[in-house]
Amino acid sequence: MDGSSRPVVLINLFEVPTGADEGFIAAWERARDFLAAQEGYRSTALHQSLGPDAEFRFVNVAEWASAAAFQAATGQPDFPGRDMPFPAYPGLYQVVAEDRPPAGDPGGVVLINAFEVPADGDDAFVAAWEQTRQFLRDQPGYLATWLHRSLSLDADFRFINIGRYESPQAFQAAVGQPGFREAAAAIQHRAHPSLYRVVRR
Repeated sequence: MDGSSRPVVLINLFEVPTGADEGFIAAWERARDFLAAQEGYRSTALHQSLGPDAEFRFVNVAEWASAAAFQAATGQPDFPGRDMPFPAYPGLYQVVAEDRPPAGDPGGVVLINAFEVPADGDDAFVAAWEQTRQFLRDQPGYLATWLHRSLSLDADFRFINIGRYESPQAFQAAVGQPGFREAAAAIQHRAHPSLYRVVRR
């Protein structure tokens, strides 16, 4: 897929140990301030996991006018983001399926679920993911979802789902239903789900 001239979403998952939050956020803010002044930048949101044991405790989600604009910005020699001392898994994505939130929704919590899907597994994964979406969208507290597919065939996470729920309790009740387990059983790929809140923009 060629996303060089189309809007893209940067999703960057970070492994940040507990106790390192302050240093990480300060480094992220320096990178954000630099990128916000670059051509093609649109928005960003830094998400922090609700639980301390999440595999990826911070996830950055940013919108750019194009892949070319993002690459030009991060390719500058004075870009501070390349000096972050934390393992990171960045990728450029495009939205391939979505349920937009209702007008005036209360915000709630964010589900971010990264899936390890091989390059030849797109069709099977999307079909299975659609089954789970059909079930979840009818559950109380469901607000929205966006399924992102990587522009790169060899991305660490070929698909990342970002969803919205009214509360952690609503999400846990939905995925605890037998109907969800039956639908999700068709997804044969490793998943990395966690709940988040936005802590910086």
